[in-house]
Formats: sequence, C-alpha cells, structure tokens
Amino acid sequence: MENAENSRLKALFKLLETETDQYGPLLKEALARAIQQNPDDVQRTLQEEFSSSAPRNVVRALEEICWEDLAKALAAFCAKINPDLEEGLSLLAKFTSPTTSRGDVAAPLDDMAAKLRPALVNAAQYAEIIDLLGHFIFNLQGFQTVPTVTDIKDLSFPHFLQSKQGSGLTMACLYLCLGQRFGMEMDVVDMAGRLLVHVRDTAHETSFLIDPLDHGKMLSEEDCRHYIHTRGLEKEDELFVPLSSRLIVRRFIANMIYILNKLHDERRLKYLRNYLEIIKG
Repeated sequence: MENAENSRLKALFKLLETETDQYGPLLKEALARAIQQNPDDVQRTLQEEFSSSAPRNVVRALEEICWEDLAKALAAFCAKINPDLEEGLSLLAKFTSPTTSRGDVAAPLDDMAAKLRPALVNAAQYAEIIDLLGHFIFNLQGFQTVPTVTDIKDLSFPHFLQSKQGSGLTMACLYLCLGQRFGMEMDVVDMAGRLLVHVRDTAHETSFLIDPLDHGKMLSEEDCRHYIHTRGLEKEDELFVPLSSRLIVRRFIANMIYILNKLHDERRLKYLRNYLEIIKG
C-alpha cells in the first residue's frame, strides 16, 4: 500500500514535469528538502514512477540540487588542512553521477592493492617497486592513457577505474592512490605542463619520477633537470614542487570546463566555474 510520503513525492514529480518559471523554484526547493530528509525514498519513488526514463524537467531539477550540494561539499573539502585526494576525486565524480560514494573509489583501489601486495612482498628497492607498479597497472590490469579526453565522464575517477582508459591526470592519481596504500611517499609534479609522479626514497636520499603517459616509464631527477635545462622551460628548483590535492582537483575541474566550453554547455559550466572559485590551491 502506498504511503503518504510516496504519494507526495509522485505528485511533486508530476508537477515538475510541467513546471513554470513562476512555480519552478518552489518545486525545486520542495524536492531539495525531500532529498535531504530521505534520499533513498526519492530514488526509489523516481524509479517506480518512471521505470524507463524520467522527464527532462525532473532530471534537471535533481541534477541542479545535487550540483548545489556538491558546491557545499567541495567548500568543506577545501577548508580542511590537508584534504584527502580520494575524497576530492569521489566528490568530483558526483557531478556526472550524483549517487557516487567514497566506496566507489576506495573499493576498486583496495581490490587492486590486495592483488598487488604479494608481488611487492620481496621487493626492497624502489626502482624494482616502480617497475612492478607499472607492470601491474598497464600489463596485468590493462589500464591505458588516451591522447585526448572529449567527454567529462572520462574525467570521473570511478568511471576511469571501470573503463581503464583515461588521461595522464587520472593515471597519475591511480599511481598516487595505490602507492599511498603501501606507505610510499608520492606526489604529482608538473614538468613544463606534463604531469609526473614523484617517488621519494628518503632512506637512500634519492627519488624517481614516473611518466604515466609513457607506460609508466621511470626517469631520474637528473633526467628531468637535464630536459628542463636544455630547453630553458622553467627554473630547476621549481621542478619538484608537489601539487596539493586541492590543485589536482582544480585541474580536473579546469579540464571539465575546457571540454564543456567546446560544447557551449553554459548550464553545466556555470556550476563548474563556481567550483573552481571554491577550490583554492
């Protein structure tokens, strides 16, 4: 038997189907309150009422409510002293898939770490560990970098973990998230516009760099200094400055804006530009 809350939600959905400029904002506020009070009821009722596809107005209202909530969540993320990268990646994924949870990022990473752990048990040298990481990611797991990303869904980290195809930025984050599960000191650095993963071996006072766009090719600091010096691209002392989790999240947002600018999608761009203002480096 249908309860009063279920009937109220169905009536609200019907009204949103034919919303007008006059009453649309009020209906959206009512839906936002319903989502805040019981999101599961809203999702269940939506599926019951529209088994195939929901009307465009209903979908738009739900998206905009979620995007407004995402702005608040990103502000809370940015306010932390040292925000966690995986949290930021999980939050950003909500822009294209509002039901994304932290587990959609953590679970597949934990599964990969469990499969990788036996191979790393007897690896003592960082060079060997880095080789094993690259072999695992590219050969055993089948991840690939693509030269150009044209759909913002491909910048969603959970989507990347499923499709196993993504940009150099998503691949660098994969290295970071996996390496940190094994206590490795890793950062992402920008070498003249190209993102590399910087691995520090503090015990031996040395470090290595990984190129996620070149099948995990390992470079030394000297290789990178020589590259920068011979081309006069930037100061050497700025080469190994790590990108904070905030800056990495900003790069994801900037890349999404770049894609949507080409599509002239002002509706979504408005929210992404706001997120860029929220997230400071």
